[in-house]
Amino acid sequence: MRFVQKWDMSYIAEFHIVAPLVQKEFKAVPEMVYRNEELHLTQDGEGIRVLWASGDDFEAFESALEANATIKEYTCLTEIDGRRLYRITHHEKSVAELLYSQATEADIVFLDITTTREGSYFRVRAPTVEALQDFREICQEHEIPFDLQRLYREDRSSSDDPTRPFELTPAQHEVLIRAHERGYFHQPRNITLEELAEEFEVSSSALGRRMRRALDALIDQALRSGPEGVDK
Repeated sequence: MRFVQKWDMSYIAEFHIVAPLVQKEFKAVPEMVYRNEELHLTQDGEGIRVLWASGDDFEAFESALEANATIKEYTCLTEIDGRRLYRITHHEKSVAELLYSQATEADIVFLDITTTREGSYFRVRAPTVEALQDFREICQEHEIPFDLQRLYREDRSSSDDPTRPFELTPAQHEVLIRAHERGYFHQPRNITLEELAEEFEVSSSALGRRMRRALDALIDQALRSGPEGVDK
């Protein structure tokens, strides 16, 4: 008989880090504030940040973006109420400092990222405390200071979250649903892993790892676990 831990609760963590990659522009525009809308990797391994910027000289900010060697290109998507929405593409060699792929490996979901000249303030969802500890060690390996400010449990037992019964993360749930809908599991397949990865704008290897984690969690919870999470 093998006990299977069931994660009825995930964790919400709030922490502060100072990542050199996203702090470069603040020397020119110290009053600027970023609010991330999206962060992901393309299939080519480049890093994409979509963020709202506010509070300072946009001309100086854009000059700082152009001078940043880690940035391949940027686009101002729109301007509303004194804020500008930017799409910033980072070269592949610099994306490790964005920490997105490392978080994805640990099934950590970025809920909110706000950046000022003092650093970046993260609010994330982590499946376990150990996953958060692994992420902190990755930050330390990159010489990025990590200051945990708050950690608390998120009770999902009474929610309508479709991922809860099978203990999937939102990212894992999404990839399995999309793969099913697009015919990835058909024989023969209607779509390849590479084509599916393009839809998620990630590499095929990253999507493959996410799918394997999702299938492993699904099999463990749906097929191998008996009542009260105990194998029989």
